[in-house]
Amino acid sequence: MLHALVDKLRQSFGGRGGQPTDPEYLTIKSHVLDRIAAVPVGQAPFFHLFIDELFPRPYFDALLAHLRELRTPDKMQARTQDNAAFVNRRYPLWDSPNPLVATFRALWSDADIKRALFAKFYVDPKDALLGDIRIHEKEFEFVFCEPGRFQNIHVDIPPKYMSFVFYFPPGPLSEDEEKKNATVLYDRDLKPVHGARFRQNSVCIFVPHFYSYHGFSTTMDRDVLVMFMVNGPDQKRWHALLKERRDAAPRFDGTLDLIEDKLKRNPLIEYGSDPDRIARERAACRINAPRGRVMID
Repeated sequence: MLHALVDKLRQSFGGRGGQPTDPEYLTIKSHVLDRIAAVPVGQAPFFHLFIDELFPRPYFDALLAHLRELRTPDKMQARTQDNAAFVNRRYPLWDSPNPLVATFRALWSDADIKRALFAKFYVDPKDALLGDIRIHEKEFEFVFCEPGRFQNIHVDIPPKYMSFVFYFPPGPLSEDEEKKNATVLYDRDLKPVHGARFRQNSVCIFVPHFYSYHGFSTTMDRDVLVMFMVNGPDQKRWHALLKERRDAAPRFDGTLDLIEDKLKRNPLIEYGSDPDRIARERAACRINAPRGRVMID
């Protein structure tokens, strides 16, 4: 059954990727759109979505099997950004010719899916904004973490307009395991809130801003797929800031400037268009390290 699905998707993409045309893809897309529409936005500690039963089960099972084939030391690369104390492992997926991955890329690049997601978080996402949004090629990857790992708290860098963590545990887990190994969202006092679950066929989605504090810790092997939607022009501004070392200042004003500018140009439902609200959140932001990190003792 899984092999038949892979063959159908391969035919849809002509074996090379690109725009799908096969009804099999359209069935998966319709299912994803229905799940996005059905799930309300969680509001604490900041706006986020946790969507389970995200894909039709045959597609998810095939994708899970493929990703687990990649989880070997000889195939995976070092992932160094999570914590200076250890190195996790990653497998970049952007250039993967596998039809399951090509389908995944096409789904989250699809204009209808982007529009449905952005309408959950942004006041009035214009076509011009959506046209500038694309998957971040360098951080579209399968990530494996061993038990006992901890990611530094951070908000994600300003060019990221939407962040995704897809969960691939090997099977059903206890409620405690689901909570402890999912993405941890933190409130303004950096107290953890377990708004997501490390559950098969699910995803945690949120929009980075001044207090989108998040990270993870692990009690077991943790397989996830990490993806970000970035804005091309904003990414150029970010690279210029890094080149000028304006992300290294004690107050990190360069990073805060870009977040503030992004929020004013593209208002969030969570913030609204009130400049005073944006100013208050900027003043309270706890970023104290490069690249949007929050280091605590």
